Amino acid sequence: MITHINTVLVRPTYSGNIGAAVRAMANMGGARLILIDPKCKIDESTRQAASGAQVWLKKITIYESWEKFYSKEPEGFRISLSRRSGKKRPSLGLNETISEMLDQAPPTTQEQPLYLFFGPEASGLSAEDMAWTHRTAQLPIAGEFKSLNLAQAVLLGLFITQQCLQEKGMAPSTLAKAKSKIIKPIKKTKAPPAFPDDSIRRWLEAMGFSLEKRRKSAYLTIRRLLLQNWPTPQELLVLEAILQQNIRKLEEWKRLKDSQK
Repeated sequence: MITHINTVLVRPTYSGNIGAAVRAMANMGGARLILIDPKCKIDESTRQAASGAQVWLKKITIYESWEKFYSKEPEGFRISLSRRSGKKRPSLGLNETISEMLDQAPPTTQEQPLYLFFGPEASGLSAEDMAWTHRTAQLPIAGEFKSLNLAQAVLLGLFITQQCLQEKGMAPSTLAKAKSKIIKPIKKTKAPPAFPDDSIRRWLEAMGFSLEKRRKSAYLTIRRLLLQNWPTPQELLVLEAILQQNIRKLEEWKRLKDSQK
């Protein structure tokens, strides 16, 4: 079911950590390193930290935003790594999360990549970041100090992922594909439908919900629920049409109400 494993660093701050993450990925069979909105450049410290893994370093994919990432790579299993959890965002161990996700995923998700997302060094992934993924998981920490270095987290996350997939009976030859060559994003002749993020925002605003930074719970909850239920391309198209029609009617009602004042 898993074709290869991708490592995604969201807003990384230190260039050396990117290089160290590349090396960890090369050690543990990661196929691609992806950066979303990086806050540093790939420089000499990156290359030094990636010592021996230069071929992976040359194939890094960079997206300027989550929207760009999702538009280019809408498929695949997406897991956020974070120690933040709560009633609205339960978090299990990574091995438990992978097992549960693969068991619950519908047949339409066969033969897809897996993405592991790691947040910026100082703050980790935000609630809005995690709402772009299917699940949130934690890495095990035995000591009193609860913060892992970014590259260490990548190494541990990939090790647990490989171990879990092997325990679930994935053939070693399948996992070896990620080690033997660099895997590039699949180019498709027909672009898949984008996630209707903008329409969800407009729909909530048209109904009177505030989307200010501290009041995004409705928006984040809807997005998280949609992604956790694995919408198909056809379902996304239907949802987009429903939202657009509802927005038009809400806006027409508002214009009519304003004209009667």
